Amino acid sequence: MSRTAEEWGRLAVSLPGWRWMAGMRYFYGGFSASTGASENYVDRLWEDDAGPYDHAIFPAPDPDDPATAGCLLRLLGDGVRQVFPPFRNATARNCSWWCIYLSGGGCVEAPTLGRACIAAAAALGRWPGGEE
Repeated sequence: MSRTAEEWGRLAVSLPGWRWMAGMRYFYGGFSASTGASENYVDRLWEDDAGPYDHAIFPAPDPDDPATAGCLLRLLGDGVRQVFPPFRNATARNCSWWCIYLSGGGCVEAPTLGRACIAAAAALGRWPGGEE
């Protein structure tokens, strides 16, 4: 089963160490700005909004937004050893997904950087950089 952007976002906030960061995009009701849908509310968090998770105000981040993906990568902290973007190479495996290698071993892959970060945090069982 493939997850929707909202399901990925809800998984992100369910993991220990989660915190909102300025610049993250959030959405309501399954709407993601990256889908091009015109209804429902989408906005970005600013410095005064960042902090502890409040499900009633910010239900889920948009994992497909590039700025949010950068924040998610920061929340992984030292849990990440290497990040590889999608690439094509004549001598190596063609990869159309993002690959994140974890510090403790193992690799996760996903179609966007934000989803790969959430998959990495889920594999680690927490957001290692969230406590900083």
